[in-house]
Amino acid sequence: MHLAHRVAERFPDGQLYVNLRGFDPSGAVMSAGEAVRLFLDALGVPPERVPHEVEAQAALYRGLLAGRRFLVLLDNARDTDQVRPLLRGTPGCLTIVTSRSRLSGLVAAHGAHALTLRPLHAGQARAFLERRLGAARLAGESRAVSEITALALACVAARAATHPHLPRRRWQPNCGRRTAASTPSTGPTRL
Repeated sequence: MHLAHRVAERFPDGQLYVNLRGFDPSGAVMSAGEAVRLFLDALGVPPERVPHEVEAQAALYRGLLAGRRFLVLLDNARDTDQVRPLLRGTPGCLTIVTSRSRLSGLVAAHGAHALTLRPLHAGQARAFLERRLGAARLAGESRAVSEITALALACVAARAATHPHLPRRRWQPNCGRRTAASTPSTGPTRL
């Protein structure tokens, strides 16, 4: 998402964001059709003009982006099939997809460029938590901070921030599990 914020000014026609909930702990993965409909709504298409078939909805979505410069961020994607209908077919737009999966189908069939993120080193992890919680809250907890994995950082920071009385020793227990740190999304939002 950091990249999306850095390049947003290159896309004067707008930015679209959706959390696809691909790895949501609730198991409520967003369908491609639901995501397309949310984008059509964000682009101002009245509900009565939205076609019933997902393929037709995707075609309308791509048509609305044609000739325009949009940044589309598809966050927390489950697989290639979930993302495929949301890809634009014209130059001028950029789609950024985040996922825990490699999504090699996007690279093979759609020319996507894969970027694998490495885990944060201890200094980056500490700086991340300090920005969210403040240095005072981390005082004396260097071991716990160094053991938190990159995927769990946002989850741990949110848990500590929303539960100020949670003992620091309880920040880390779930860090080794592969659970998503997702923010519920009712639809696309502006970056």
